[in-house]
Amino acid sequence: MKQNAREIARYHQILLEWWPEHERPFPWRERPTAYSIAIAELMLRRTRAEQVVPVYRSFVASYPDLQSAASATPAELRRLLYPLGLTWRADSIIDFLQAAHAGFGRDLPLDTEELRQLPGIGEYVGAAIACFAGGLPEPLIDTNVVRVLGRIFGLRTDGEARRRSDICTLARQAVHPADPAGYHYALLDFAAGVCHARAPECPACPFSAEGRCAYLSASRGRRTGP
Repeated sequence: MKQNAREIARYHQILLEWWPEHERPFPWRERPTAYSIAIAELMLRRTRAEQVVPVYRSFVASYPDLQSAASATPAELRRLLYPLGLTWRADSIIDFLQAAHAGFGRDLPLDTEELRQLPGIGEYVGAAIACFAGGLPEPLIDTNVVRVLGRIFGLRTDGEARRRSDICTLARQAVHPADPAGYHYALLDFAAGVCHARAPECPACPFSAEGRCAYLSASRGRRTGP
């Protein structure tokens, strides 16, 4: 079911007014390209963003584009990726680089269907490339996005919620049409800074302050119930 357009508009306003003072200054947000976003997203899997920052900086300094990275030897790439740990991650990035260069040459496409044909590029990473590098209104749906949207708008977030039609519909409707990249960065920063999976900081939440968080309203109801 679609949400009320006024509710979505107010949601955008609250989130984007909160963000300027809480934005996280990650290097992959500076002058993003399809290549740089792909590298960042592949590095960020199961790894804290703060840990990724120095590895990402070294990697893109050594290999600033797809052609240079695809020309590097696997040993050189593994050396730079070693601080992140997880051997499978290095193998995944190497496979991606080789397939991407073979299939597209110097430049990655922004089409999500084409991107998802590449090794390691699933729905989320493909949407992230299209959104952050191309400014396209593709919804990013992961556990953080599901948690925030589900809590604010009162949808279930248990199980495989990111695959449910109500969550997918809301995530698509909630993308800010004029600034999809800024919207998603704000949403991810809000999830990391306020709306934690455990012990969310509800007193610091601007949605809670306006009584616009269904999760908090339900929690208060349980505490005051019989």
